[in-house]
Parts: sequence; C-alpha cells; structure tokens
Amino acid sequence: MKIVLAASIYPPEIGGPSFYAASLEEALEKEGTEVEVAVLSSYRRIPPGFRHLWYAYALWRKARGAEAVIAFDLHAAGLPAVVAARMRGIPTIVRVGGDFVWEHYSNRTGDMIPLPDFYARESHLSAKERFAFRLVRLLARNAVLAFSSPWIADIWREPYGLTDARVRVIENAIEPKLEPLAPARKNFIFFSRRIPLKNHIAFRRAFERVKQKHTDIELEEGMIPHKELLERMRGCYAVVAPSISEVTPNYILDAIRCGKPFLLTKYSGYAERFKEYGVIVDPLSEESMARGIEQLSDAATYEKLRANIAAFSEVRTYDDIAREFLLLIKDRA
Repeated sequence: MKIVLAASIYPPEIGGPSFYAASLEEALEKEGTEVEVAVLSSYRRIPPGFRHLWYAYALWRKARGAEAVIAFDLHAAGLPAVVAARMRGIPTIVRVGGDFVWEHYSNRTGDMIPLPDFYARESHLSAKERFAFRLVRLLARNAVLAFSSPWIADIWREPYGLTDARVRVIENAIEPKLEPLAPARKNFIFFSRRIPLKNHIAFRRAFERVKQKHTDIELEEGMIPHKELLERMRGCYAVVAPSISEVTPNYILDAIRCGKPFLLTKYSGYAERFKEYGVIVDPLSEESMARGIEQLSDAATYEKLRANIAAFSEVRTYDDIAREFLLLIKDRA
C-alpha cells in the first residue's frame, strides 16, 4: 500500500502538525506502507494561491499509485490534498485537531466565546473567516474528517453539515510516562502562546487573589521548546491550561506523563476524559479559577490527584494511530 501525507510543515520546523506528520510517517513505514510526503512550507517562496496550485500538482504527482492522501491541516494543505486525490480517484482523510474559524474570530475581536457556544449564535465573521468556514463545508463533502476527540466532532456536526460517513475519531498519542521529580516549591507553570484565548490576564488576576492567602505559590509563564518544557514539568508543582477552550491539548497529556496534577478549562475535549487527574474550571469566571488554584494548593487534594496520575497506565503509540488510519483507508476503498 502507498499513502501520501500532505503536511503544511515538517521537521526541522517546530509545531504539533510537524511532529505528528513525521511520527505517523515512521509508524506507517513500520507497518510496511510506502509513504510519500509533500510539504507545503517548502513552496513558501511562491506567492499564495499559486503556491497552493503548485502544491496540489506536487501532491497529484506523488499520489500516482497511492491508496489515499492524509492531510494534517484543513485550511492550508486540505484543499490541495482533496483536489489532487479526486484527480487520482482516491480518498482524502483530513485530520482535525482545532478550529481555525473560532480561534481567528476570537483573537481578532477579543470576544472570548467558548468554542461550544460559537456556532450557536450569529457571529460577525470577517471575509477571511467566512471563506474558511465555507472551505471546511466544501472539504466535509469531499473528504473524511479524522477528529482528535468526539467533543470537537459533535460541535462541528450541525454547522458544517457532517454526516456519519464523513466523521471518524482518531485520538492523539499518549506517550510513555516520564519519571516525576519532587517539586522544590509550589510553582504552577503556564507555558503557552501569548494570544487572548489562552486567558493569561484573567488567570493572573485569579492567581494573585489566591496568593494573598497561599503566599508560597508561584506562577511561571512563557514559551519554551518542548524538550525543555517536559523537564520543567517533571520538576514543577502543577500545570495550568485555563484557556477559553482547548480541544485536545498535548500540554495536558504531557502533564500526566510527568506525574503532575493540572488545572484545565471545562471547555475541552479532555475535561471529562481526564477529570480524575486535575481540577476543571470555568475560564470565564475568575472565582472558579481561584477556587481551582486553591484546590491544587491544598495538600490533601493535591496528593489524591497525584496518586490518581501515578496509577494512570494508558499508552497510545503512533503505531496504534497508524493502524487506525490504515483501517479507515481500507474501509473507504
């Protein structure tokens, strides 16, 4: 079997889609699959529009004799992948791990609306956002969308007109645990992009309120490479992700791998799935976030969560993910 991977970025470029594409390529090859990779960023010198046309042509050439095309980015690589695959008469699978329309709208306007509520009301979308919305509806009629969580799949079903035949869930990898280190202090780490949706300002206010009572707690913020982040997680006290919404944050999976309790927004595909290992809060309520910080600061609550994490044994490899993609392709054949 031959499969083409349509990646927007690829190592040595840094980012989740880059790591995912390279890891899936390696796992598919271990399964005996021939893999061709086409990387959109390698055509960055070509102007937009022409770049995507050229990329579609490159995908079409690589897809000769292939069984399917798998794309890792709806709005960059998705449309060229669908065009190339249809010209070859083979299916396209597009992985969905986030929501570009909601994120772009919220960061542009400052309207901190949770993702589950976004499509339930009339929103004033920009021309770019309307185009992106229509593009997803188009792709949904011509590709199978592989979601990282049932949570986001359910949110998208009605607004994007998804049918069961066009929806699959292929969850993220859960890599083996790392040895946790005893924290030297009560430091909560909050490493993320500096965008409004991450909710830094409101969370910082909530943290300062709690710090007046629990003077030993500390908040660390910033952005660091993933390898360094894992080392910091191993030795920290707790991890926080109080974003307005988070679909399936690897940040939380990494916290569990490192044996650390966490604070997580209730608007997440992982809020229900991993609630035994952290504190779930309402990111729109500073009071709720403050209570969550207090809970994590409490020794008894913290030890209970830490013990739950120590008992967590689930591992999900990219080999598992590769086999799920291969089964999906066979079903579509």
